[in-house]
Amino acid sequence: MDELRTEQGVPARVIVSAEHLRPDERLALEPDLLERGIAPSMLDVIPPAGRFFQLLRAVDNHGDLLGVTSLMSVRPFLSIKQLLGEGNHVGWDTTIYYAQHANRPEVAAALLNAMARRSLYYAIYFGRIDDDVRAALPLVRHRLLETDYRLGHIDCTGYATADDFLALHKRLRRNLRDHNKAGGTVHVREGPVEPDLATRFSDLVLTTYRHHGGMGRWQFKEYAHRVCGTFFANCQDAVHIYTQIGDSITGLQSFVRHRDRLELSEGGFDRSRDTHHAYEAIIAESVNFATSNGLSFVGYGGIWNHAKDRYTDREPRGKIYLLQLYSNGLKYRLAGDRLSRWGFKAYFGGRFAGATGATTIVSRQARP
Repeated sequence: MDELRTEQGVPARVIVSAEHLRPDERLALEPDLLERGIAPSMLDVIPPAGRFFQLLRAVDNHGDLLGVTSLMSVRPFLSIKQLLGEGNHVGWDTTIYYAQHANRPEVAAALLNAMARRSLYYAIYFGRIDDDVRAALPLVRHRLLETDYRLGHIDCTGYATADDFLALHKRLRRNLRDHNKAGGTVHVREGPVEPDLATRFSDLVLTTYRHHGGMGRWQFKEYAHRVCGTFFANCQDAVHIYTQIGDSITGLQSFVRHRDRLELSEGGFDRSRDTHHAYEAIIAESVNFATSNGLSFVGYGGIWNHAKDRYTDREPRGKIYLLQLYSNGLKYRLAGDRLSRWGFKAYFGGRFAGATGATTIVSRQARP
């Protein structure tokens, strides 16, 4: 528990725990979600199940809730937050949710500083930087790096049906014909799924994470089966789009349905066989679902592969940032600008399509 100063709407402390929100806390946060068009079920899936996920609560000196956010943390070594899309990565990839009377920049700063204090070197906030977090930056010790990765979405407002989208993509139409000839089918399930199907979905997530590798591989199995499995079986606003060839599930992309958009959450593919363009079939079906249900956008998070790059809109594409948060001046000085850029490029450079891992420092604050 981190003690802070006390003023109207300003946090007195930040509480870190794996406890889910109480009913009264949900009531305090729901107006913010409704105003922003975020599915209320996001309050049910934070923090995600699993050993490494926490919920950070900023409260005032009376103990009343001012704001929350989810976090992945292995104390004292690692503290990471992402925001690639609301609900992306099954609940820990969410923005900050606020009570109505909260001083939003102060609440955001308190939560960011609490993240920094949970990391041996620096905490990481990776993804989109919204207006509230940006307003909090003068209050936190940080470096903000703009990466050359981008966020992708499909604007569906100009399509009466999915056929209008397909008419613009000859290659996609050809891939869908190949999927159909191979016996591929596409299915949509809304809301929670039964345990057996959740397990099959989790198996696809696990094989995909193992295929890509990278940092954190020691927790892939727990993430896929416990964290994702709980999400698949419980999220009321989930939309699961998956492909099959015969009895085998070949691909999955799970989304969260918000007020006017679908937002990609998690997914995976069968890496042991030719899926005959399962990814493309799911992309087409996501547009079909959006146009059939009056949704304006389908968000696909980070553009990590060529299919996303090819079929999401070219403009506008949201910027992905790396925000490094430091608990004291020594850590800030030890990291340095050059080391910060090198560390990101060494891990991300060349690992995903569409970017090199290059970064540009756009903001720094040594003494908040």
